[in-house]
Amino acid sequence: MISLPGIENQQGLAGLLSSRRSTKDFDATRPLELEAVSRMLWAAAGSTSPPHRVSPSARGAYPIVVTLVSGEVNGVEPGCYRYDPLDHALAPGPAGDHRGAVAAGTLDASDWLTACPALVLITADLEAARRRFPEQPADHGERFVWMEAGHVAQNVYLLAAELGFGTCL
Repeated sequence: MISLPGIENQQGLAGLLSSRRSTKDFDATRPLELEAVSRMLWAAAGSTSPPHRVSPSARGAYPIVVTLVSGEVNGVEPGCYRYDPLDHALAPGPAGDHRGAVAAGTLDASDWLTACPALVLITADLEAARRRFPEQPADHGERFVWMEAGHVAQNVYLLAAELGFGTCL
């Protein structure tokens, strides 16, 4: 057995990894600032140097689509907005507070989702991902999407930890 050096007093990325936690306890009285939402969306799927993004993607396919469901974001009306990573902008979709509808469509249908000031939805077209890798077994494209979704989610968690926000997948 080889003893390893201690990991106390971690800073930088290691500190964020240590402080990252899932929570379903959100302060519904505190709206999010647009700058924080902007950083969160960039961490999820932002462009670093086109066409590259902050999360890895098999063959640069980038099948993940990130949608902001705004409820209480200063400067953003309640509604659904598709994140455009190349322009770092929001394309408006259906207006209104859709947090309850998202909550109703989840496995636990919990009210905690309606208390979140904003939701970051991670979606992808799995069939298109399967077609992207025709020379591989049919399920590989889908597996790549699930791995990419994990990378995206981890980025969101780490930025939430940096900003002192709670998050839950």
